[in-house]
Amino acid sequence: MEACSPEWQERLSAWFDGEAEEPERQAVAHHLSGCAGCAREAARYAPLRQELRARAAAETHVPPALTERVARLAPPPRPAFRRRRLTASLAAALASVGVLWTSWPSGMNDALAMDLERHHLKAFSRTTPCEFESSDPAAVKAWVERELGYAVEVPVVPGATLLGARRCKLHGQLSASLLYRHEGGKAMTLFLPPPGSPAAREAASFAGEETRCTQGPVGERICVAPRGGEQAALAVSEMETSVLLDALARLSP
Repeated sequence: MEACSPEWQERLSAWFDGEAEEPERQAVAHHLSGCAGCAREAARYAPLRQELRARAAAETHVPPALTERVARLAPPPRPAFRRRRLTASLAAALASVGVLWTSWPSGMNDALAMDLERHHLKAFSRTTPCEFESSDPAAVKAWVERELGYAVEVPVVPGATLLGARRCKLHGQLSASLLYRHEGGKAMTLFLPPPGSPAAREAASFAGEETRCTQGPVGERICVAPRGGEQAALAVSEMETSVLLDALARLSP
């Protein structure tokens, strides 16, 4: 992270995504004129997005769905989102193991679903996805507790490498996210919002009493596991639902 503080990291992210109002854009422009670190961080965004789009255009074997996800990393206005329905056979399989599946929009707060996908895709569009890089669960756990002020579990996920962690803002509050790279190169993020936070309450409300999955507006799969009270863990990836469920199952209830 080049930004001078976590707060400015988030403000720069919102500025590039087109979420900042005019007064905030002016404040960012003024700050960038005097902060070399934030100026370097801001300069990384545009070339990185351009490179992703160029690679998607040059590689004819890239699946259309991936090209679409990359294109949607650009600032708003976002295109209209299409609903996707799960096949009956997969829906039946999920029901048999006590998992609810719904297509988007599905009862999950729209802003939360978009935030989850945005943070997941943006992190893995970076050369270095993590703020704190380590494959040691104990070291990652200690970093999160030190930087965010609350304890999290850092599961070992078979077939995946723990890359580390980063901070993100969900429903306006800083939350921990754990980043994994699975065999074959596919990415997964586990979001562990602070207990009782707006995001945790919203996610717990969506899940109810059992793990529940949906598909976000950009197309990533999102699974939410309740963890008692106003707590929940969320997994986001393009991978099969069973992979997300396995990762969440490695967290204690």
